[in-house]
Amino acid sequence: MSILYGAPPSPFVRKVMLAHAFKSLPYQLKIVPPGSDDEGFKAASPLGKIPAYQTDKGTGFADSSVIIAYIEKTSTDVALYPSDAEDYAMALWYEEYSDTKMMEAFGALYFERVVGPKFFNHTTDDERVELAISKLIPTVLDYLESQITADEWLVADQFSSADVAVGAQLVGLIHADYQIDAQKWPKLSAYNERFISHELVQAQVQTELGMLNHS
Repeated sequence: MSILYGAPPSPFVRKVMLAHAFKSLPYQLKIVPPGSDDEGFKAASPLGKIPAYQTDKGTGFADSSVIIAYIEKTSTDVALYPSDAEDYAMALWYEEYSDTKMMEAFGALYFERVVGPKFFNHTTDDERVELAISKLIPTVLDYLESQITADEWLVADQFSSADVAVGAQLVGLIHADYQIDAQKWPKLSAYNERFISHELVQAQVQTELGMLNHS
């Protein structure tokens, strides 16, 4: 069985776990922090970053996008990448936007309110929280609001890696006690509710809350 190295509250580990869930793929979760001395983890992630992955054939590699691309190739029953070239490119773009700009904005608040205090004995910096809430996060929400259509999902009305990646970042806002204003961002708010209410996402949230509440 494949092994996933990392911690569920990590946005990138969450992303990979959700991809496995939506594709109904089994795996073994080995909880390790970034920079762990676990030999299997170090072999798969020489940069010391999570998530990392070891296939059932023993091949090891890291990075959430790489892992999802791998399971897409090895399990074709449920596709996470669109077949149309234009749609495929857009799914990749949303994934990139999620991993960079969304992570920068949401991660700032997530670290100050959740990860830092719970795992690094970090005192919340109120100025950084205010910057995230007043500037960083609204910029991202504005962009997403402008992109969302009447469709149920982000790309071609088909659930895809775009939704997994963007949704994984949105889950972090739950833990960081941030509510998307439905008056300012109505389409995004509805999309967020739709994603978060999915039973597989709810299961992921409960897994993470179990860890966060006992840390």
